Amino acid sequence: MSESSVHILGTAAVTPLGSTVRDNCDALLAGHRCFAPPRHFDSRGRLLGVDPELDGGAEPSRMERLLCKLAGALGFSIPAGTRLFAATTVGTIDLLEQGRELDTAQEFLRLAERIFHIPDGILVSAACASGQTAAALAMRELRHGFCRHALVIGADIASEFVTTGFAALGALSHTACRPYDRDRDGLTLGEGAAALLLSSEGPGCGKLVAAAENCDAAHITSPDLTGGRLAAVCRRVLDGDPPGAVIGHGTGTVYNDQAEIAALGTVFPEGMPPLFSLKGNLGHTLGATGVLQLALGLEFARRRLLPPQAGLVSPMPGADVSKKSRSLEKGRILSLNVGFGGLNSAVVLESV
Repeated sequence: MSESSVHILGTAAVTPLGSTVRDNCDALLAGHRCFAPPRHFDSRGRLLGVDPELDGGAEPSRMERLLCKLAGALGFSIPAGTRLFAATTVGTIDLLEQGRELDTAQEFLRLAERIFHIPDGILVSAACASGQTAAALAMRELRHGFCRHALVIGADIASEFVTTGFAALGALSHTACRPYDRDRDGLTLGEGAAALLLSSEGPGCGKLVAAAENCDAAHITSPDLTGGRLAAVCRRVLDGDPPGAVIGHGTGTVYNDQAEIAALGTVFPEGMPPLFSLKGNLGHTLGATGVLQLALGLEFARRRLLPPQAGLVSPMPGADVSKKSRSLEKGRILSLNVGFGGLNSAVVLESV
């Protein structure tokens, strides 16, 4: 199969801000944020993007409740023979916290296969780039005729394990994250899930036009501050056709945002397109991030509107972010997703 676009037949998103793509988009355009202290563990005063609907004890796991919530929010039928691509960073980490000995990522895949009724799924766990890596893998499978339909899901929960780990790295904000802000001081963690139904057959509500990945291998947790390798994947997927907007990874940490702006400045030397990060509203949802960006990004493209950058006080130099929503000249969006170990992912999507 040629390197043609992959059709998007359906999208879904469940976050603390809403249980549909439309509701989430409305909340983002209104600038709503969802940060609060979690009730299921002691975060030592740190705020997280938590969904109170997932509270309810140890059984079933918080991840199982999240996946069931996503399955109930699909709004589309899954065709027979659909291939499952399941993305997560830590999976059912809450079960490990309870003292159960298990592979949390494999348990996540087992749950996803059962809840979505798709056997023999493919697990993608590529740190914070898991979501778009799963989408890129699904695109390749569809383009080469290995399947006709693909369901890509991404999900991660707010947990004590991950919160403690990022705190140990000194990566958490003292208040709430402020992506691309001059005085940003760290990320805020969140939880959520999203789904994309992809197909080699149209028509659909949108298209995934191109995807590319590489690894700069600069540092285990810090990106290449020159942004050179991230710029390379951007150029590859854009192929000379600039987008109407960029959904950046935008964690709100000093180094991530610096590297992204350096990359985008290289790709767009005469001025970058409007830029936005979901993490100012939802926090960093880890393996769900990339799938959320694509599902919600398609809705932004359809409406030709980009939300205001939540948390923004004063933009960092070179960042085209705004405190107000902005109209888009075209429904073509570049989505960036990066992860520990130097992983870089870029995907271009278009509305139909």
